[in-house]
Amino acid sequence: RLQQHRNLGKAFYENPSTQYDAVGELEKALALAPDSARERVNYGLALLRAGQAEKGIVELEKAQKQDPSIPHTWFNLGIAYKQASQYEKAMAQLGRMVQLVPDDPISHYNLGVLYKLAGRLDDAIREWQRASALDPKLGGPHFQLATAYRQTKRPEDASREMATFTEIKQRQQGAAFPEDLE
Repeated sequence: RLQQHRNLGKAFYENPSTQYDAVGELEKALALAPDSARERVNYGLALLRAGQAEKGIVELEKAQKQDPSIPHTWFNLGIAYKQASQYEKAMAQLGRMVQLVPDDPISHYNLGVLYKLAGRLDDAIREWQRASALDPKLGGPHFQLATAYRQTKRPEDASREMATFTEIKQRQQGAAFPEDLE
């Protein structure tokens, strides 16, 4: 039954019109395995996707305490805290995420955004440079770098990054899945 609830929950999770069904199925899976950090992570993610951020955060925090080695908890808590304007918490979560998974460009990108919001532009630039090096096909880091370089009076660098961003966006036109950096 655990596998059935997990599989149904994950299937429902993927479809925007059945996200509330995902919460119900994954809650049943968690009830069958209450000590499972994996089930708690799935349930927490379903809650976040269904618009129940506070409950989702609580579940992900519990999962993180159960097993701090699961990268998904660090990343998704970082994004949830970022969306809730809890930037210090978000930076701590994403900072740990990049320690656990140093080659994840999306984490570096989001950490850069948080550093920018905190007024730490040099740190933000470093994170966006890392993100663009890890995945040169991502447009977001190049756009952020162009903006940051413009702010720091580096017009040649800003022009280069904006040209790269424009080229990437032109290639992505009509893509089935738009670039998602959260």
